[in-house]
This record gives sequence, structure tokens and C-alpha cells, in this order.
Amino acid sequence: MKNLVFLFLMVFSAQILGQGLQFKFNQDINVSNSKGIFKNAWAGGLNAVQFAQIDLNGDGFEDVVTFDRTNQKVFTYINKSVIGGAVMLAYDPLFEKYFPSVENWLILCDYDGDKRKDLFTSTSAGVKVYRNISVGSNIKFEVVSEALFSEGFSGKINLYVAASDIPAIGDLDGDGDIDILSFEPAGHYLEFHKNMSVEKTGQMGLQFQKVGDCWGNFIHNDCRDILFGVPCNASGNSSIVSNSIFSPYQTMHTGNSLSLLDLNKDGIKDLLFGHVTCQNLVYLQNFGSLNQANFLKADFDYPNKNPVSVPSFAAAFPLDLNGDGQMELLTSTNAADHGGYIQDFQNSVSLFQFEKGDWVLKSKNFLQSEMIDVGEGASCVWWDGDQDGDLDFYVGNSGIRGPTGVRASIFYYENVGTYLKPELIFKTDDFGGLSKLIQGTDFQLSLGDLVSSGRRQLIISMQTFLGPEIRYFTSNSAEINKYNLPGMSTGDRPLFTDWNQDAKLDLLVLERSGRIRSYDESFSKVQNADWGGFSKKVDWVLQSFTLADADLDGRSDFIGIDKLGRLHVGILDPKTSFIQWQPDANLESFNFGQKATVSTSDWNQDGLMDINVGLATGGVQLLQNKFKSELSTNIENSSLQIWPNPGKEYVQIMANENGTYELFDITGKKLIANIQMEKLYPARLDISQIPRGVYFIKFTSSKNQISFKKLVLD
Repeated sequence: MKNLVFLFLMVFSAQILGQGLQFKFNQDINVSNSKGIFKNAWAGGLNAVQFAQIDLNGDGFEDVVTFDRTNQKVFTYINKSVIGGAVMLAYDPLFEKYFPSVENWLILCDYDGDKRKDLFTSTSAGVKVYRNISVGSNIKFEVVSEALFSEGFSGKINLYVAASDIPAIGDLDGDGDIDILSFEPAGHYLEFHKNMSVEKTGQMGLQFQKVGDCWGNFIHNDCRDILFGVPCNASGNSSIVSNSIFSPYQTMHTGNSLSLLDLNKDGIKDLLFGHVTCQNLVYLQNFGSLNQANFLKADFDYPNKNPVSVPSFAAAFPLDLNGDGQMELLTSTNAADHGGYIQDFQNSVSLFQFEKGDWVLKSKNFLQSEMIDVGEGASCVWWDGDQDGDLDFYVGNSGIRGPTGVRASIFYYENVGTYLKPELIFKTDDFGGLSKLIQGTDFQLSLGDLVSSGRRQLIISMQTFLGPEIRYFTSNSAEINKYNLPGMSTGDRPLFTDWNQDAKLDLLVLERSGRIRSYDESFSKVQNADWGGFSKKVDWVLQSFTLADADLDGRSDFIGIDKLGRLHVGILDPKTSFIQWQPDANLESFNFGQKATVSTSDWNQDGLMDINVGLATGGVQLLQNKFKSELSTNIENSSLQIWPNPGKEYVQIMANENGTYELFDITGKKLIANIQMEKLYPARLDISQIPRGVYFIKFTSSKNQISFKKLVLD
């Protein structure tokens, strides 16, 4: 019988190892505040947003793609708006994997006339183009040009677009194909690149010719200084160069956002633009013709009734979101970072609708108010801080500027559902009053038992004026404690975890370079300056990591996210710290953008560790662990699980309640007494020094319910 049991367990273990890890996006957990349920709770936050439209699901109605400058990530939304009604967008991340890597800016526009919008984005000082070859909702793009060229006065030239800029792409001359407007390298005047494909080949394409010295007869010098009446002829000898050089108010920084606006639908394009050093959005009305643009005056505070005002670098995106033929106007900052925390990244997207001849402001935090968005730099954990048996949600941020300076805080969402089906409600944006007590930034949250209590604490690592600090909470009602940890440098991210699986807490510290160093048991001496060998990795650089047994095979899995936002999973050897990377972990479809953080927790209490990702954009996304495991199925029906059983060197013990376990031999002698266990968090028991034989594990829950399991040491 014993041999049959052993054979069964060997086969079962082989089946586990043969299966690949499977994760999928989960947006099923309701999140609400005093105003109601968030429509897009897990959309990931928004900071500096660019908007474009494309039909993602093949229903003939244009959906919305956003691109965020701060983490270089594409987000996809399905358009649920009723024609002529309120704008309603539903976040759907499943389409994001079909988009290529995008840098700096994104514009969707049909250049070849096949009714499918193609993708234009930034490349080194220029424009890269992907052709849309989708069929229905099967989105697919292929590269057709690594860099566009334009015919200049002396031959082909690179079609220049600064990495900081957003060009304007559309039919500017009314001939049916798309043209390109971009600022010249100094950022003072516009160059018009006319599409000559039809004229030269009879078909729409990507053949451009620079027309004239500039476009629109104006020079931009400063936020409120535009010089009009500057001739833009085709001779190459106009006065634009001397005017831009000798202007006393000239702006010395490049960085311009452009968009085309045609409210009266006469085909003659007006301009909206912002500048990197300016707070205002400028409107230029085109008084010229299709063949010759001419701008005579500027509206420096647009729209008139509720002018856009951002800390720096306004950008505008006119789109028909609800399909009524009338444009909405979306505005945001185009800044690549917070600029010294001057940007309010919780309220950085505005929505205007055109009503009765004027723009009406509908929202100052469009989409952001419908999701978890803590500003910038989200770091999250699930933790039973109120000790009611279910997991609540805590999200730290990098900092928000207030009357007392820049201070980070923790947003707390209480679980008011059940432990099997969480439902979150927003309670506070300053858990524990932490921002009032400490002027810290870059909060990084993790869990670990720093005080050997048998229960994990909420650990916060942060940056302060005095250097890195660590604080921790034992519960929601407890005071915050300081944990002294010497040897930390600015940017270090500590993780307390039992990586070598000896049932003792270890310390790993992630450096800015992506290298990890490990410490001895006292946490005071570096044991390995290149733990895991990350300094030798050449294909990616580590940004954040955690350890968890994702497939319940008794071994810790290393789950990391790199600087570009891609997930990596490997099996960790607890003796050597060698990581065996798993190329078949089915994670290639996930990309969370730059500066993301990762943690794990069993938030649906099914016995499997799920993945939580905090995005640089201030939001959170969840990946549910879909690994097929008999152990996770059994834990729902039984209070106690032990594996592997029979065991040789160690066993894992997991219960569906908080409690304690004890180990007895077959005579009833107690060998191990009253070891604290946390609900659905595996405890590791070292059995390497215990004689072979039959033993019993006794588990006593916090409700004083007792369970026994037989343990065979082979």
C-alpha cells in the first residue's frame, strides 16, 4: 500500500512539473468609493496620456488606444458609448499584446487607403511606421518603414521628429492621402512634408516631399510669443532662419505637441499645440487655403471658458468618441516624468465636449476617477491588516506634492466581500497617517515576519532626506515601527523572504543596476554581492521581484519584472541561488511598461499565489494563477494540506485558516509544538534530521477547530 501511495505521488508530481504556469488578467473584483463602483478599477492608472482611435474588436465602432509617456505603455479600451450619448470606455487588456513596442508617441492613421488604421511612432530622430494587416478583431501590425524619408531641396532627408515631440499626421492639402507636420530641430517653425505617393505612383503610400521652408507663415518663440507674417516660400531663402535665431524671446528647448482640428469641417486644418516649458494650450486658426496655410493670430488660452493649464507641456487630442460626428477634446500633459513632482498625475486627463458652439469641460480626471490611481509609482500588497480573516488591499505611491512638500502615502481598500470573493471599498488615501508622520517618497510595500510572530507584517521601504528607511505595521490599529537596517543606499529595494527555505527570514536587496545582493542571518553583512547572477544578464535588467511557490511543487519560483515591464519566471535553487528560467511560462503577452513593481498573494484564497503589478502610472493590474493543481482544489474542502507526502528533506503545510501546527510521532510524543501558521500561506517544515517513519501533524485553527494529517518520512 505504501508503495502504491508513493507511486501515485510521484506520478502526481510529474504531472505538476509537466504543466506550464498559466496566468490571465483578472478584473472581476469590484472596487468602489463613496461615489460608487469603479468602472475600470484595474486599468492601471494614467499619467501623461496620448489618445488614438481604432476598431479593436471588429464591430465597426472605433475603440480607444492610449499611450502613456511616463512608462511607454499602450492601454486598450473598448468603446461602449451610445451614439450621441455619454462617453463610456471599458478597459480590455487582451488587445494590448497585438501592438508593437511604442516609444515616445503614437498616432493611428490610414496611410494606404485600405480602411485600416496604421501605426506611426517614434524612432531615432524620426518616424517609424507599422502597416495594419488585421482581419476583423485579429489585430496585427507589420513594419513597413524603420524611418521615413522626405525629398528635400538637396535630395532625400530624414523626416525629422524630435523624440520629445508629437507630430501632426493627416490630410493637410485635401488630396486624400496623409501628410506630416513636424517642428524643425530648434523647435521654432513647422516643416510640411507633402505625401507625393499618388502623384508618383497612382497609389497611396509613404513618399514625402518637403514643401517650402515652413508651413503657415509663423514662428513660435515662447509660450505667449508667436511671430506671424513670416513668408514660407519654396526657394530655400526665406527669412525664417534669421527670425528664429535673432528673436529675443526664443525658446531654447525642443518639445512640442501638435494636433489638427477642423471644427467647421471645411477641410482646412487648424492647429492645437503645447510646449514643454509652457502650461497653456495654444489654438491657431488657419485663415489660408488647402494649398497654402496661413495663420494670423493665436488664442493662447484654449478653450476659452475653461482653458487648459498643466504644470508643463500640454497636449490635445480631438476625437469623436461617441460616434455623433462631433469631436470631443481630450487633453493631458505630454511630460515624460513628474518634473520634480509638479505634475498632478491623479488629475491629468481632461475631457471637453463641443456644445452650442463652445467647449464644455466634462471631467478633469477622465477615466482616472474610474480606476485605482494613486498618482504615480504604485506598489501593492494584499494583507489581512484588520485580522478579520480576509485580505485587504494596500497601494503605496511615489509621492504627491502638498502644502508640506512631497510625501508618499498608502491607499487602503478594505475587503467587504468574502475571503473567497473579495470586494474592495476605498477607506483612506493615507493609511496610518503615514504621510503626516514621515516625509518619505517611493514607497515600496512587501510582507514579512520581521518580529517572528508567525504572522507577516506590512513592510514599507522608502526614501527620505536622511537616506533609505524601513517602517512596518503589525496590524491596522497598531502604531508604525521603525526597523533599523544598515548598509542601504538610495534606490535600494529590500525584500525579506526565506529564499534558502530554512524556515528563517533572509534579506535580499535589489539595486538600481538590477543586481541583487544577499545578506547573512544578522542582515548586517553581505553574503553574495551578485545573488542570482543578475549582473551577467545581457538581454534584460531587473526592476522588481518577489518569491512564491506559484505551482505548489514545494520550490520557490522567482517572479521578476524587468525595466521594460516584461515578466520573467524561474525556479530557484535554495542551496546555490541559481535560477532556472522558464521560457514556457506563458508570460510573453504581458507588458506593464517601465518602472513597474511586482508582488504575489492569494487574493482569491484558492491556494494558488497570484501576481499583482503596480504600474508607474499609479494603477494596479492583477494576474490570476490558473495553474491546475489538485492541492489547491483540496484546500477548499479540507482545512489542512501537506506536500510532498511522503517527504524526505522538507514538507509544505498549508491551512485554510489561521492557527498553529504541532508534530507528533506514532507514540504520541510531541516533537514540534505550536508553530504559528498564516491562512493559505505555506509553512515549510524541515524534516531532514527527523528519523524516517510515520508521524502526525495536528492543526488547531484560530476558531479552536482541530485537524490531523498523517505524514510519512521516506
